[in-house]
Amino acid sequence: MIKKFYITTAIAYTNASPHIGHALEFIQADVLARYHRNKNEDVFFLTGADEHGQKIYEAAKKRGKSPQEFVDEVSVEFKSLCQKLEISNDYFIRTTDKEKHWPGVANLWEKIAENGDLEKRKYQGLYCVGCEEFKTKKVLIDGNKCPIHLKEVEIVEEENWFFKLSKYSQTLKEKINSGELNIVPESRKNEILSLLNEGLEDISFSRPKEKLSWGIPVPGDESQIIYVWCDALTNYITGIGYGSNSNELFDKFWPADIHLIGKDILRFHAAIWPAMLLSAKLPTPKTIMTHGFITSNGHKMSKSLGNVISPFELIEKYNAEAVRYYLLKEIPTLDDGDLTEEKLKERYN
Repeated sequence: MIKKFYITTAIAYTNASPHIGHALEFIQADVLARYHRNKNEDVFFLTGADEHGQKIYEAAKKRGKSPQEFVDEVSVEFKSLCQKLEISNDYFIRTTDKEKHWPGVANLWEKIAENGDLEKRKYQGLYCVGCEEFKTKKVLIDGNKCPIHLKEVEIVEEENWFFKLSKYSQTLKEKINSGELNIVPESRKNEILSLLNEGLEDISFSRPKEKLSWGIPVPGDESQIIYVWCDALTNYITGIGYGSNSNELFDKFWPADIHLIGKDILRFHAAIWPAMLLSAKLPTPKTIMTHGFITSNGHKMSKSLGNVISPFELIEKYNAEAVRYYLLKEIPTLDDGDLTEEKLKERYN
């Protein structure tokens, strides 16, 4: 019997053009997919685009475009980057795909609801638009700033559907400790276990349509839009046919052997996503593998510092093989690494 291997990247958020971190993740996943194909395994490699949410709606508005026009343009850039880097993905999922993605999201939502894990509640919370999530006071800097975006959070009061995430703290802890849900590297495993030891809190799983119309409507409640992370995480199963007329690919490839992600989205993938699957009575992924960030001359890349490196420009100047080689050789697989054009040139020579 031929062994299967299913690998995914995090789907890219399409509020801006691809950056070098996306290139790193695509290449790392591509190498693993090619390695398993060389072992004559049956491989499915999924990547794609996360196209809903408030940040995208606002980015489109700033450019005078409809959200759909905007994400159509940005998704083409991500597909183009995959092609230029010679990424061997089998499918590119888009969360605006009403035939492939939407039915699976609705199906999973209904399964979670059937299990009694969704409840409508009035809520006042501290909301970070950048993260598109509610924050607890204990994680904020100076009591009001998001630790990732360093911007003040908004006080939001609304009635939303809540997912009973708190119910799954112990089960997730057991699965991670037993290795059934393998978190790589060990430092990230310890990070998520620390979070689970504190106990997970129930989370908002929808937003009122009057405040955010860009997204998938809640089944049976047209006044609400499904929370962007709930919608996005489901791509890992809709991309292989979950919720479609044929479950053949899903039955064959799920659970995922590796979810390859950035370290900043570990909580969503190692707590919220497996809890959603447990609620829907589906198997959890086998391994969640996290990579670090790419810095430039020791500094985080930002437009204000003028040190943002375009993967397209590097490919154009040095070719795809040189960029692939540098990112694999010089950037630690599971940790942060530094990239400058001077270093790439030196390695290339």
